[in-house]
Amino acid sequence: MAIGFQSRGHCPLCQSENRNTLLDIAYTDEKLAGHIEAFYQGKVPLKRLKSGSYRVLHCQDCYFIYQDPILNHQGMQALYLDWVDHAASLNKKQQAKARLYRQYAMQVQSLAFLLPNRPDQVCILDYGMGWGYWSRMAQAHGYKVYGYELSTQRCEHARAMGVDVIEQLPEAGEHYDCIYANQVFEHLPDPLGSLQSLCARLKPGGLVYIRVPDGRGIVDWLDNRDWSPELDAIHPFEHINCFTRKSLIAFATRAGLKPVNLPLRLNWGSLWGGIQREIADRYLTTHILFTK
Repeated sequence: MAIGFQSRGHCPLCQSENRNTLLDIAYTDEKLAGHIEAFYQGKVPLKRLKSGSYRVLHCQDCYFIYQDPILNHQGMQALYLDWVDHAASLNKKQQAKARLYRQYAMQVQSLAFLLPNRPDQVCILDYGMGWGYWSRMAQAHGYKVYGYELSTQRCEHARAMGVDVIEQLPEAGEHYDCIYANQVFEHLPDPLGSLQSLCARLKPGGLVYIRVPDGRGIVDWLDNRDWSPELDAIHPFEHINCFTRKSLIAFATRAGLKPVNLPLRLNWGSLWGGIQREIADRYLTTHILFTK
């Protein structure tokens, strides 16, 4: 089958067909086509996709924001294997400042508050691990980590760094104490089905950390302004699901999860900044820890 589009005729979270259109732009539109041409360095065969349009919908029952249509399986394969610039992506990680790795370390240490066993007794799945740098950080803290990733290039790089990469998920059962999914669910055609599948491999009381781009304000923006390439939370082709904190919690709840608040992380040296971070993390942001 050729590269093309497939329809999602209902909301991927609640299955409702009650939706309204926030945005509908043909891929032949000069502004959109120019962005795609530049972002993917001319690799996207836009002439073969001219029958489609970039359409963003808003579910009127659960208020989820999503794209329909999306690339079909062949299109998704081409997108993540060929169109995406892997060299630029890897270079971004390799040239990252220490702040990124401090963030990874803080995430691992936050999980440690709620993982009662010794690190060597805890099994973590890094789902959609990318190049494997978060997995390495968790390994450095003593955890047993398995990385799952579809990209061959990324799997090879992670293996070369010592990450234990798995090519397929195990059969359903009590395998993992924690599942980490950073910047994954915005890409998936069936996000709820994927999360339910992961939860079927989680131990009772296990943790799931989900981080996605923040779609806060997207509806108002599209109601009052034109589409802009800066709206990364609804990026054409890739970010086909757009979450707010409210819809992310509703999404996880449908998979049998409930949100967890971590203990307060305040210190006198940066008390005001810490309070601001705590408020954002608990009430605003789209990175949330859940438990089964």
